[in-house]
Amino acid sequence: MKIALISDTHDHTDRLAAALEVFADRRAEALIHAGDMVAPFTARALLAFDGLIRATFGNCDGERVGLSNILKKSIAAPPVTFELAGRSFVLAHDISQIPEALLGSADVAVVGHTHSPSRTQNNGTLIINPGECCGRVTGQSTVALLDSDDLSVEVINLP
Repeated sequence: MKIALISDTHDHTDRLAAALEVFADRRAEALIHAGDMVAPFTARALLAFDGLIRATFGNCDGERVGLSNILKKSIAAPPVTFELAGRSFVLAHDISQIPEALLGSADVAVVGHTHSPSRTQNNGTLIINPGECCGRVTGQSTVALLDSDDLSVEVINLP
């Protein structure tokens, strides 16, 4: 299964739209958002994704009630754990929000916050940061695509 990974959209709905277009072209069946959507209108735009959505809150997500009203059970406070495509996931905005025991037991951890894409390992857990969708801090708007079969990760620079 192709799984779209995104973080730190920070209300840049134009960048989010570009990301959703890439994910549709790549036939992603699920989307994981690692926080900092910021406002409910961005969450509403995220619903254009045609597939399963899992999300968590980031440090800039002040309007949590509004985000929850739109995303319903698809969003929760970190750390969020779930199974998807035969893999165990833990999701948080900041890696510091994931207890060490969860890092050792999950197949994949998805995080954001640093605005820099990365792929590392910790206690057997693949830790992926797709970077910043918004492109505000680094000047590069990035997302990632995870293949659940072989856990390969592609970081994608948005057009």
